[in-house]
Amino acid sequence: MLNKPAIFLVWLSLLLGSHETGRAEPAQDRIALMLSGPDCPALRNTVTAALQQQTGVLRADPDLMPDHVLIDIVRQHLTEEALAAIANQATAGSQCRAEIMKSCITAEPPPPHAQTP
Repeated sequence: MLNKPAIFLVWLSLLLGSHETGRAEPAQDRIALMLSGPDCPALRNTVTAALQQQTGVLRADPDLMPDHVLIDIVRQHLTEEALAAIANQATAGSQCRAEIMKSCITAEPPPPHAQTP
């Protein structure tokens, strides 16, 4: 049988352990921006630098996928639309457009009138 000091130490370690694992981490997401246009290859570093300067951007990588910039963000700070706007502002005046890349899983369903019978 455990004595009172041992019970207290077990209780204290459980309490402190649950406090550490109970912390809520900020929601992180990976966003893909597709870069399209003839000027994009020359501007991808400019786009990446503009994105990495934003609060909430953990990483922007133009090398993982051709013609895309993959961005790891803290969701509470930025939205996909804000990232696309930042990228498009960085390419203003050029023939390069950044668009949010959505997969078939994350894209919204088509409106009912667009479905085929």
